[in-house]
Amino acid sequence: MAVRRGKPEPLLDDVLLCLQTGWTWQQLQEQPNRFVEKMRIYLNAENRRRLREAERLREELQGGLRRI
Repeated sequence: MAVRRGKPEPLLDDVLLCLQTGWTWQQLQEQPNRFVEKMRIYLNAENRRRLREAERLREELQGGLRRI
C-alpha cells in the first residue's frame, strides 16, 4: 500500500468536516459539491490563522519569560 502525501484520505476529510460543522455524514452528502469545497477552503484557512495566532502568542510569552 502506497502512502499518499499532502492529501488526507477522502473519508477522513469528510469526518473532519462533519466534526467542524456539526453535520452528520448524510447531511454532508446532501450539500452541493461546490459549497462543500468552499467550506473546506474556509475552514482550512481559519485553522491556519488560529495556528499562526497561537504561535505568535507562544513566542510573545517566551519572550516575556526571558526578560524576567
